[in-house]
Amino acid sequence: MSYEKKLMQMKGLVKKNTLKEEPKKEVPEVTLPFYTDQWKAAGLNLVQNEKGFLFVKETFYEQSHIHGNIGLHHLHNAITFMQEKYPDHPLTVAPNTPFCFYDTETTGLKGTGVLIFLNGMLKQVENGFLLTQYVLAEPGQESSFLYESEFWKTPRTIITYNGKSFDFPQLVSRWTMNRNTIPPLKEHAQIDLMHSSKRIWKGDLERFKLKQLEEQKLGFVRKNDIPGHLAPIIYFDAVKHGDPTNLMKVLKHNEWDILSLVTLYILSVKLLKEESVVESSITYTNIGKWFRDLKSVDASQDWFQFVIDQFEESEVSVAYYYVGLHLKKLQLFDDSLAAFHASLLKIVGKYRIDVYMELAKLYEHRKKDFEMALEITRSCTEYLLKTPSVVSEKQQLRLRQDLQKREARIIRKLTISRESAQPNKKRVFHL
Repeated sequence: MSYEKKLMQMKGLVKKNTLKEEPKKEVPEVTLPFYTDQWKAAGLNLVQNEKGFLFVKETFYEQSHIHGNIGLHHLHNAITFMQEKYPDHPLTVAPNTPFCFYDTETTGLKGTGVLIFLNGMLKQVENGFLLTQYVLAEPGQESSFLYESEFWKTPRTIITYNGKSFDFPQLVSRWTMNRNTIPPLKEHAQIDLMHSSKRIWKGDLERFKLKQLEEQKLGFVRKNDIPGHLAPIIYFDAVKHGDPTNLMKVLKHNEWDILSLVTLYILSVKLLKEESVVESSITYTNIGKWFRDLKSVDASQDWFQFVIDQFEESEVSVAYYYVGLHLKKLQLFDDSLAAFHASLLKIVGKYRIDVYMELAKLYEHRKKDFEMALEITRSCTEYLLKTPSVVSEKQQLRLRQDLQKREARIIRKLTISRESAQPNKKRVFHL
């Protein structure tokens, strides 16, 4: 084959391997829901992104806005106080980290078919606060709905009420179902105000629904509110028939939820400032216990001392108990005994049994006062018999066994102690 033919053949091969430019795919025209104009007229803005479309409502609040009896302008100081005073506390937002208050409305409580149809997020912005409510336009537009929330962009701290158990797991579930069409969900820090509310007001409040906290602690009473359990029915009805009237009431319900999150956070931090007495001794004792569980020893002791200094003797027995435990750990046994005895004057329930046990241990092992140890042990046994309901049946059995062993051991020690205290008697021999 001649050189020219070979060259021509090579040119042919080059042509065969040349990549052809593919024609651009035409983007199908989006068909908007028949109710688009109705929803827009009600105050919802249509937003289109690369995944589809959704509806959005934005509400701006001035710094001076008051929800219930608490002003939103206190939020900045609350965030700053926690960062400076208690950087490792569960209520603390990490410095230089964006945060938002977050609440969802869903089409049910559990199951893979449950959708989030409303994402509500409030952020602090210049000169105020911006609430953005993302509304699922229709079930088939879930990817665009989730994508618009931007939870895939930047890690942030998400502040919720029961969000660790409900809202965020739902978000993760829906994100997983759409993982092939939207970017991965970032890892976000969480602050759940239900958990902190229970730590602060346990024993002071009977129920921990957000509505009860609003009425009893935040000074806010809802009027003409839509019950949360009706939200799924209302959403599907709005999609089916197009009328957004009741759907807008669900958005108002969500708005109140989120504003209450802000004021609940502000109030919770205010109570940690230890400025003045505005709550019961139970609340402040709970705060002391919370810091104790967080291993913040100095802070917890400050709170227990605050309770002892500010309240009547009848209200401080539990605080004295925890002070006694702290002093015992420091091996200040006489001071610890004094604190436990002060606690014993009014303390009841399982706490009273714990105080009896601590006193019995100190008298037996540290003070070697076996008579007092025996008296305390028997008092504990008697109290347990009179009030068995203060502990579970399993705990009762264990406590009774422990008290029986303790009493027998103390009696043996007491007998030995008495015998050793008696002078040796001279033996008399009779012829």
